[in-house]
Amino acid sequence: MKKIGFIIFLTFFSSQSILGQQTNSLNKIDDFLKEEYPKNEPGAVVLVAKKGEIIFNKAYGLASIKPKRKLKTNMVFQLASMSKQFVSAAILQLVEQGKMKLSDSIQKFVPYYPSKKHIITIHHLLSQTSGIPNYFDVDDNEFYLLAKEHTPKELINYYKDRPLLFKPGSKWAYSNSNYPLLGAALEKVTGLSLKEYLKTYIFEPLQMHSTGLWYTSNTKKKNIVTGYNSKRGILFPAPKMVGSALYAPGGIVATTKDLFLWNEALKRKTIISKYVVEQLITEKKTDDGKGTGYGYGFFSRNLQGSKTIQHGGNLFGFTTNGMYLPNEDIYVCILANTKFDRVNKISDYIASTLMNNPIEIFTKKEISAEKLREYIGIYELQGELERVFEIKLFDNRLVLSDPKNPEADAFLTPSEKDVFIFKAVSVAFKFFRNDKNEIIGYTVKQGENYTFKKVK
Repeated sequence: MKKIGFIIFLTFFSSQSILGQQTNSLNKIDDFLKEEYPKNEPGAVVLVAKKGEIIFNKAYGLASIKPKRKLKTNMVFQLASMSKQFVSAAILQLVEQGKMKLSDSIQKFVPYYPSKKHIITIHHLLSQTSGIPNYFDVDDNEFYLLAKEHTPKELINYYKDRPLLFKPGSKWAYSNSNYPLLGAALEKVTGLSLKEYLKTYIFEPLQMHSTGLWYTSNTKKKNIVTGYNSKRGILFPAPKMVGSALYAPGGIVATTKDLFLWNEALKRKTIISKYVVEQLITEKKTDDGKGTGYGYGFFSRNLQGSKTIQHGGNLFGFTTNGMYLPNEDIYVCILANTKFDRVNKISDYIASTLMNNPIEIFTKKEISAEKLREYIGIYELQGELERVFEIKLFDNRLVLSDPKNPEADAFLTPSEKDVFIFKAVSVAFKFFRNDKNEIIGYTVKQGENYTFKKVK
């Protein structure tokens, strides 16, 4: 009996220790998020779940600046490209039911999309290996495109006559254009609108009552979040958008709680079947056998030695991310109401902190305006690609400016000597000097290293 009592004591002591570690980690995460999202600026709702239980769900910052409204955890955000996983699941349900095949040509369901030199299949569209160019790249005036009501056919008309970028299946390239075609195919097969299908066969069965393809009659006005863009440090409301323009690639709205329910459904493989889940998350390969790091709506990668399954979204005024670590059974969801917020990096920080192996995340470091002037200039990319950026000084901060896209101006935050961070995507700009200690260029790593030389 003494031995059994001792074992019970050790078990209790161990569990209390684990709970204490988790509490400390969550307090650390909370402190970081309070600094990341000031209370008088647009912010984010952050949910963390472990082993099927929500352990953290908090709101930071404002839902709107004028009128001033605080963010709350039950508020509804535009998901942007996080929408794709739901559309993919819907298509896979139809495949499982025998109503379409992954090997079917898209023309079987969308005959007004012209035949190309190569067959484009449902698989190519879901796996982002179709070679179809991105329709948001067709029209320079993206605001106009997003603010105008569209039918699926009208969206497809933007790019239907453009040549393929490559032979379908030979390469991987992310394109929003794949999803209006998938949405149109679903509507043809089912006789339902995409909105009706998702509501009937995914959202309602999972009790995702705040989720829909765009806002519904059930969405309370007080729970709608305003998205914000910024230019040279000045925040302004993002342009008004309509759901029909975003449609299958990015038109779903939801709360963090509903996205938790979705992740739980994928884990349990009940309402969303095992076949559908495995197709969604299993990495697909190009025709030559190379892995793409992408399934049918989810990316897979490694974080501190652990597998992650995730997808984010970025749209005018909103940035989102949902990430699941199956080995640790940790789910992190962040919905932010600013464009190019660094939610992916913050998700990594939260998950790795809960694993007691936190990644390094950059924080603000002050530097004088006089020192900052050293970095001002025109920088030109060396190599085959022709890209030119200007680095300016505005309000005692460095601004990275693209002359071809002035709306995309971004602040660079000092990190250490000659290193600045573009916080939205957590990319480091490492400046280098000549023998006279003058700045002559910088390097930046995005997949591979790029070197920019100072030309003026």
